[in-house]
Amino acid sequence: MSNSADAGAYADGGPHDLLRSMAALRRRARTDRHAYGLPLLLFGALIAAAAPLYVESTEPAALRAISTNPALTSLGGDFLEHSAALGWYWLAALIAGYLTTLVWYRWHGQRVGVQTPVRGYVIAGVVGTLVGLALPVVLEFLLFNTAAPVFRATSWATGPLLGVANRGMLPHVVIAVGLAVLARLERSRGLWVVVAAYAAVIVLVTAWFQLADLQPGDLSRFGFLLAALAPAPVLLIGGGAALLAARKRRPGSA
Repeated sequence: MSNSADAGAYADGGPHDLLRSMAALRRRARTDRHAYGLPLLLFGALIAAAAPLYVESTEPAALRAISTNPALTSLGGDFLEHSAALGWYWLAALIAGYLTTLVWYRWHGQRVGVQTPVRGYVIAGVVGTLVGLALPVVLEFLLFNTAAPVFRATSWATGPLLGVANRGMLPHVVIAVGLAVLARLERSRGLWVVVAAYAAVIVLVTAWFQLADLQPGDLSRFGFLLAALAPAPVLLIGGGAALLAARKRRPGSA
């Protein structure tokens, strides 16, 4: 193999060259095992596929019938008209996305001969999804059904969290947490940059909604859609750039 030949050539130059060679080989192996381009594209596509469910109808919000959604749909947000459908969609999409990523990394590891242990990433994603299911229910209970001073004292945190959940942005937070774990496992600065940009867009969107206290009917019927889609280009561009860079690193590529 060329890597062995390179190591031998450096070894002839002395111990310092050998150490530099080994460090270069470790960096090459770490780079070869990077495979985060597909997960970025996958979750960016899942966000885009949910777009129709974020579109509000033309009927005024005050005339819509208020429905109580099952607990399993809490990922969809209570403020959105199609929150139940969104909840079921994100429950299936998040679990399928993380499991698909697991299969992808195992295939990639077998192909390049270097495996990235992504079990922690999948566990973080599944746990994050379960927390996302329970969090809105717990926050509703703490804010509206409990009069204890300790809960009222933490309303500065629980209130904004509930606002994020009610506006259908909680799945984005679950994705961000999972990608942060993946960036740590991959030891990739490039992925950390994508995660930071993605998280920044989520924070800006949710802060805008929270500070403006926007409710259904305050925006056009595409207001929630634009907010939900805003972080998707970060993942799609980052994933495309990662796959392009990986292709250029392949032997024989132009």
